Amino acid sequence: MSMRNDQPTDEVSKSRPYLLAALALFFVTVLSLIALRPLMPLDETRYVAVAWEMWVGGSKFVPHLNGELYSQKPPMLFWLINLVWSVSGPSEFAARMVGPAFGMIAVALTAVLARLLWPHDAARPGRAALVLTSTGVFLFYGSSTMFDVMLTVGVLAALIGVVLLRRELGWRAVAVLAAGLAFGVLAKGPVVLLHVLPVALSMPLWGAPETRPPLRAWYGRVGLAVLIAFGLVMLWLGPALVFGGPEYRYDVLWRQSAGRVVESFAHVEPFWFYFALVPVYLWPWGWSRVGLAAFSPRRLWAGEGERFVTIWLVSVLLAFSAVSGKLPHYLVPEMPAAALLLAYALPSAAGVRLWRLLWLLPALAILVLGVAIWTGAFQPNGLAPIAMPTTQFLASVLILMVLVGVVWWRRSGAPGVALVAPATLLMLHLSLSNTLFSQYSAKRIGEWLGENEAQGIARIADRSYHGEFNFAGRLQGPLPTLADQSAVQDWALAHPGGALVSVVDLAIEGLILVAEVPLRGSNLRLYRIVPAE
Repeated sequence: MSMRNDQPTDEVSKSRPYLLAALALFFVTVLSLIALRPLMPLDETRYVAVAWEMWVGGSKFVPHLNGELYSQKPPMLFWLINLVWSVSGPSEFAARMVGPAFGMIAVALTAVLARLLWPHDAARPGRAALVLTSTGVFLFYGSSTMFDVMLTVGVLAALIGVVLLRRELGWRAVAVLAAGLAFGVLAKGPVVLLHVLPVALSMPLWGAPETRPPLRAWYGRVGLAVLIAFGLVMLWLGPALVFGGPEYRYDVLWRQSAGRVVESFAHVEPFWFYFALVPVYLWPWGWSRVGLAAFSPRRLWAGEGERFVTIWLVSVLLAFSAVSGKLPHYLVPEMPAAALLLAYALPSAAGVRLWRLLWLLPALAILVLGVAIWTGAFQPNGLAPIAMPTTQFLASVLILMVLVGVVWWRRSGAPGVALVAPATLLMLHLSLSNTLFSQYSAKRIGEWLGENEAQGIARIADRSYHGEFNFAGRLQGPLPTLADQSAVQDWALAHPGGALVSVVDLAIEGLILVAEVPLRGSNLRLYRIVPAE
């Protein structure tokens, strides 16, 4: 299939309703999910804390967390949060909208890529956008303050550059590919190369032989784009390596890049981990006869566009399966690839109703969970008692009733499927919202620490600290850590009226227990230091 003919302008309008509906659905769902859960520790609170430390005077080149070097991630997310804060002020809502903004950009770029790969399928860009925005995994991570959806934008931009380069070996294509790679590195690191280069280097496999560019010129342009991307990244990395010192240089140049591939430091899972999650990634669109047909070998290799996306998807799946460290969100940048394949054809209104029941199974399971929480029958060990207000329970039931009616309505077809994941995620958040705010929000402790920062604040080193309270309390400096209980006495003498946070019970003279606050399965004790008379 040739990729050299552009779509006529009137044909593009066939995709517009799908695209607009997709963006509206994503925006409304994401806003609802954000309203129903706090900044989640440890990831979201940590990343916003790094941005906050940069905001209150930390280095713009070398990120810091609680006063120490933070080399785990590049600075793009932190820069962008600071950029938004420069307009809005340092609000939590503004920071949490950065991730979803990139989700909407990723949806639009997916439509662009679909148009380039299948220029004669006028509706495919809009269908791909709708599939992506109503896929459960993408919706969930698209509402989070994390790096993966932002990386998705870099991957999509780079792959658009690859397709443009396939059409014409021009400088515009090289620039787009280089910009996408550079953005991806600044978003999450060199891992962007694993998402992009297998497709770029395998062009002889997916490119039609009759229009294939000379290989020497092709690989020369790809190599040039990589070099330009490296030069762009060095505009940040050069000063960062100088200002960060030897420890930062080691972490950035080895431990957090090549070191993770050679030997993972965390999240070790078996080879088949991602393969077992494939049904989750494809829910709900892949849970249908039409969805399964999109992944048949004949369909996956039917044309140039299909071969392009198949190599992209399969190469990344195998590469990340070979790396020991695995987390579900590592493959979020491949969600557009799945959407592009699933958009070949959408489930029709005449589909078998058994498939519709499959789409609804997660929602039905969440209803059972909601009933158990609402009635008090579900009380997990290690957590404080959890509850679900009646209003939220009734709202969850109403959402399910509407969803069942729409999906079961024989004429609904694709619009019914598009509502499955948004409605199900809303039900899940309604069921757990009370628990999340009462037992996973760092706001109460953070604000208490912020109120007492002038008198002195500290915490006991009973577990790793990931900056959970720094932004919540708008702390102006790091939260000091006391090595053990024996250090508390000296610290208390030096900070009369100060405040202390600890998981363990402290029976030390001069400490008054103010409150116990649950956080992530533990009860944190808040102590105030009583000045000696």
